[in-house]
Amino acid sequence: MTSENQNYMEMALRESVFSIGLSRPNPAVGAVVVKDGIVVGKGRTQRPGSAHAEVMALRDAGELARGAAIYVTLEPCCHYGRTPPCTKAIIDAGIAKVFYAHGDPNPVVRGNSRKILEEAGIEVYEGVDACIAAEIEDGWDDDNCGGECNFLSRHPRDNTACHPRDLSACHPREGGDLAYSARHPRDLSACHPREGGDLASPSKTAVAEGRMVFHDIERYFEAYDYFVRNKRTFVEVKSAITDEGSMGYVLPDGSHKPMKITGEGANCWNHELRAISDAILVGAGTVLADNPSLNVRNAAGNDPVKIVWAGHHEFSAEEVARLKVFAPYNPETISTSHPRLDRESSDFISEKKTLVFSCVPQPQCHSRDLQSQCHSRDSQPQCHSRESENLAFSSCEVVLLSGTSFAENWTMMIDDLSARGMHRLMVEPGAGLAKQLFAAVPADAIATSAQKPLWNRLDLWRSTDHTIEDALASFIDEGSVAKTLDFPAIPEKLIAKESFMVGPDVLTVFYPG
Repeated sequence: MTSENQNYMEMALRESVFSIGLSRPNPAVGAVVVKDGIVVGKGRTQRPGSAHAEVMALRDAGELARGAAIYVTLEPCCHYGRTPPCTKAIIDAGIAKVFYAHGDPNPVVRGNSRKILEEAGIEVYEGVDACIAAEIEDGWDDDNCGGECNFLSRHPRDNTACHPRDLSACHPREGGDLAYSARHPRDLSACHPREGGDLASPSKTAVAEGRMVFHDIERYFEAYDYFVRNKRTFVEVKSAITDEGSMGYVLPDGSHKPMKITGEGANCWNHELRAISDAILVGAGTVLADNPSLNVRNAAGNDPVKIVWAGHHEFSAEEVARLKVFAPYNPETISTSHPRLDRESSDFISEKKTLVFSCVPQPQCHSRDLQSQCHSRDSQPQCHSRESENLAFSSCEVVLLSGTSFAENWTMMIDDLSARGMHRLMVEPGAGLAKQLFAAVPADAIATSAQKPLWNRLDLWRSTDHTIEDALASFIDEGSVAKTLDFPAIPEKLIAKESFMVGPDVLTVFYPG
């Protein structure tokens, strides 16, 4: 038997991840309705123009919503857009208490929702207070936790009974940054939380766990906040290197090969990052050397859109047929458990095409030109237009770049992704792309207004497992490996904001200075 804390806001966060890629450009939000200690409704944001998370949860709860509490990851909207305001739906449903974790950066919403709800006689809690109040301090016998990694959490919850193998690396004990629990708890009627989220006497454990959930949600909305304030996609670069700075090796014939560097815990973290990203990008070199699938494995969530930075490489018919990133979309194998997802819709299938950003034509895929005017933020909506019917039969969409430098072409790509409403782009660069990415902008120009940053966050894993270095040295000695492939020097004047250890691997998080 296990007895562990759970958190209603964490449940709402679990709901929200299945809206990523579906709700954009709207934020992916989750909500749960709780009455008398029982979850009576759950909801997540639907496609633009459809219901928001709060409305979905209230519909699910029905009449049981009257007098209940609702827990929402993001501040409810209070204005008319494509849909009526969620504050109206909450008031009309008779909700007694509202808890939301993250304030909406939209100035139309920020703070106004609370005022409207309180004027209607509803108690409102926000931020870390809401997350602490959402804590359920009595656990239950949970014998069906499943085998998925846990999602983005600063401190672990004890799951040893559910995961007999060592998964402690998935739950960093020293200051982790990513991970919320991917456990799937059963009906909560056996739980007896503080009624209505009583903030008067939370235990030390409840405070600690609530702060952890708050941290997770702040991290989750980092890209959305940036998108709202800058109208641009947030670029998060993830790389892994050995203790001596190697990220791969070179064969005697000159070809580059990747190698397994990080352990299971770091790999869990990385797949959870994929799950909260709208898209994932790799370079042509990585595609050819590693043939990655770029999907989400061992974590809850939808697969991100796959993006290939082709540069000047023209993919042959044989390569397009062989490489996994160009495999035709199969609705039966997509990594998602979204019950309402229309996997057969033309819009959804179009969104699942692999995007190829290329400086040269790619005749094996249908192409469109990305004109230089897309470089202007004001004209971004014209950058993304519906393709011809022929594109529906292709597994990829090619965007031709016409810039004269890497930085210009990369910026044009980000303009295009921003126009598509993508909040977070995860980049897993090989040595070649990483060198271009970090060398393209002088270190002292990264934070200046004259130069748009090419990336916004760098997650750099470094393994302390010396057996990797020993194996490389042995391969070099025997001649099967010519040399190591080293990670390029990153710009100076960066800010290292976090560092923590997961098993043998150390993650350091950098931001532009």
